Amino acid sequence: MPTPRGLQRAAAVAVLLLLAACSSSVGHSSPEGGAGSREGAPTSPGPGWHLSWSDEFDGSALDPGTWTVEDRSTFGDGGKELACLMNRPQNVTLESGVLVLRAQRERTPLRCGAHDSRFPGGRDYSSAFISTKGAKDWMYGRFEIRAKLPTAPGTSQGLWPAFWLRPVTGGTGELDVLEAIGGGAGSPEPGQVHQTIWYDYDGTHPKESAAVTLPKGSPSDGFHVYAVEWEKGAMRWYVDGVKTFERTTQTTTWLDEAFAQPMFLRLNLAVGGTWPGSPDASTRFPADFLVDYVRVYERA
Repeated sequence: MPTPRGLQRAAAVAVLLLLAACSSSVGHSSPEGGAGSREGAPTSPGPGWHLSWSDEFDGSALDPGTWTVEDRSTFGDGGKELACLMNRPQNVTLESGVLVLRAQRERTPLRCGAHDSRFPGGRDYSSAFISTKGAKDWMYGRFEIRAKLPTAPGTSQGLWPAFWLRPVTGGTGELDVLEAIGGGAGSPEPGQVHQTIWYDYDGTHPKESAAVTLPKGSPSDGFHVYAVEWEKGAMRWYVDGVKTFERTTQTTTWLDEAFAQPMFLRLNLAVGGTWPGSPDASTRFPADFLVDYVRVYERA
């Protein structure tokens, strides 16, 4: 039976659908990218977008028809990550209408499958990684998440949350709606997020990226809205309704070549790796990547 919060969410989504349907102007979104009236508030996209799919996380568990949850997985080993990715309530859960991806320091080493050559005796950390691969994918759209990141200054060294897209058949193209890494005392990283596109992982073309300081607040102080609009010839990133980064075929000649097929969604919280480095004594566990919703809009 729907909760009162769930009914409120459903009504909010219905309003978004009605607003989009009533819009008679089809074109690029406004420079503000939406009508959020306060930082972190859910935003409405610009004219011409309609809500085609969302997960508001109001149920008691993730929808297995939509989300694949990595289990006893060493997926992050290519980036020298440290956690065993688990499908269990300690690492992936829904709480009061919010998705929780949780990283933990294990009391005893956790065996991560039978072929974990890096840590055959078990891993000191566990975390979570989910995707819509094989279930949901899109060719163009606006991809939006409302989230609170576990990257508080001074207590988040080695943490690495991300919301990103990859093509259904692999190959070229990675679209990072947001990545962030934590840091110890004095690190600038906890105050910003990174918005990036990759052609491939072989260096055919350099990645193109922006390190973005939030318009107000910080990624860990509360919920903020992160979005990207992907259209033929253009990508635009937003934080709390403010456009923060843009790539076109004029700035990036390989854009349409790299992003030439449908893409699926990934959400994960990595621990350690070549980019963030390892956790240290100051890192606070458990660490939660909190996601209020994921929404996908398409052009009307």
